[in-house]
Amino acid sequence: EGARKWDVALLDWLARFSELAGAEQKSLLGRYRLMDVLARRLAEMRARIEEELTARSPLEKYDDVEKDLRERWEDELKAAIEAEYRRQRADLLLLVQWWLRDVWLHTLAGGREFLNFPKVAGAGQVAGRLTSPKALENLQVVEQTQRLLYTNVQEALTLEVGLLKLNL
Repeated sequence: EGARKWDVALLDWLARFSELAGAEQKSLLGRYRLMDVLARRLAEMRARIEEELTARSPLEKYDDVEKDLRERWEDELKAAIEAEYRRQRADLLLLVQWWLRDVWLHTLAGGREFLNFPKVAGAGQVAGRLTSPKALENLQVVEQTQRLLYTNVQEALTLEVGLLKLNL
């Protein structure tokens, strides 16, 4: 379980991601399937965040407010949605990073089971194909991707490049 409890939906998502990564798909198509799983999850997250925060916004409660106040509330809502989305996106990528950390540890342990992270299909298959340095490189790729996402970059392109760089 690691340092925090992950919700069941996230672990289910990670299981799908891991199964795709564990399949013998070193092809470009396989990478884009991984990207699709990630992109769909992020789109679902953003839609859920927009729905939840919009429902709690004063914009939904008060129709007859002056234009300046309405614009300020709209700006605040957009900023809140973006901030929450970025936080949840970072959590999702952290989950992937923790899984890749366990893949790396698996390569170091030579297949012995000692990991605390919930067992996820695909981790053993990926670890069996990698050397420890290549598995460690994956962690560095995800860390770099996370850092880039805090700058002014295109999210989809950054995630795509990061996934294409992973050794799977």
